[in-house]
Amino acid sequence: MCGRYTLAKPLKAIESHFGPLHTKLEYRPSYNIAPSQMSPVVIEHSGQRKLGTMKWGLVPPWAKDEKKKFINARSETAHEKSSFKNSLKSQRCLIPADGFLEWQGTEKQPCYIFLRDQALFAFAGLWSTWNSPEGKNLHTYTILTTEANQKLSPIHARMPVILPPEQYKTWLAPDSDFAAVRNFLTTFPSEEFDFHPVSKEVNSPKNNHPEILQNI
Repeated sequence: MCGRYTLAKPLKAIESHFGPLHTKLEYRPSYNIAPSQMSPVVIEHSGQRKLGTMKWGLVPPWAKDEKKKFINARSETAHEKSSFKNSLKSQRCLIPADGFLEWQGTEKQPCYIFLRDQALFAFAGLWSTWNSPEGKNLHTYTILTTEANQKLSPIHARMPVILPPEQYKTWLAPDSDFAAVRNFLTTFPSEEFDFHPVSKEVNSPKNNHPEILQNI
């Protein structure tokens, strides 16, 4: 699963990596993104790639209230689930990140996981719009997960689906071949990752500063 992640790179770096983008958001780096927070998401709309914010925790359109939310979706079964299958067909998104956190062992030691070159990357995500009884539109997203690779499996059995840049265009396009995008939902190679233990300060999303990610 994925219950926390980071996005601390400058906005210009995000725009360069995922662009060209139409950007409409107030951006601040975050070292401890938690469920229910508003965070940057890349979607394609009317043939244009857009960077905006959505709430982490997908609320299906049929939900009676916004308490019914999913921060993760299993990639192996998302096409079968009523909460995700329509989004998987036509409402896919990229979730910019530069690291994520998992908790290891009975002591729940938090570990910060990142690409070895500390580069930006993208989680494969799904998004949806929920209409409240008061007529409010809430845009939400979830992170797709898969089996952990060999390096990360001692920390957790699952990991987010990470897409290489050459797959971004096909993943975002609403009319892409469904079988093709499902084939993207694989485990990212072990050799690309590094990780280290960090302070248990990260357990509280109120703690959001660079020092919480330092190697202990």
